[in-house]
Amino acid sequence: MAGAEVPEDPAQLVRARYALYVETLRARMPQEQFDLLMEVFRAYVKAGGGRFLLTLEPQERALFTEEVQQELLNLLGLLGAMTPGHEDRADHVVVRLGDGEHAKAAMSLVPPDVANDPEKLRAMRDKLDAQQHRREQDTSEVEAIARASGMTDG
Repeated sequence: MAGAEVPEDPAQLVRARYALYVETLRARMPQEQFDLLMEVFRAYVKAGGGRFLLTLEPQERALFTEEVQQELLNLLGLLGAMTPGHEDRADHVVVRLGDGEHAKAAMSLVPPDVANDPEKLRAMRDKLDAQQHRREQDTSEVEAIARASGMTDG
């Protein structure tokens, strides 16, 4: 950035990096995908972060590609880097963890040293897979209880 002044405050630097990243995404992504990405990002922030259930219409699901999901993780890393003391999160990278028995096409945002450690990545995938298996079991149990109590058909 010729002639641009680089902020000395780490928080300002991260905010400037976030703003530049968003503008870069706006320029290179199809408008519909960019709009969906930002809508999901704002919904996540509004919900307060954490685990987030995302319901998409069929047309939105088609737009919510792996690339868009990866960019969502990048934005979340930049958002996390805005928290004082966590500026290093801006340097985290998205890794594909692959498929487990229950979790499919898993991705995560990790520090660069973790991204280069196959053992740690495998452990992350296995943990996500176990969590997904527990969620599936819990959902199955809740549905069985609902059916037994007459709350649903089936």
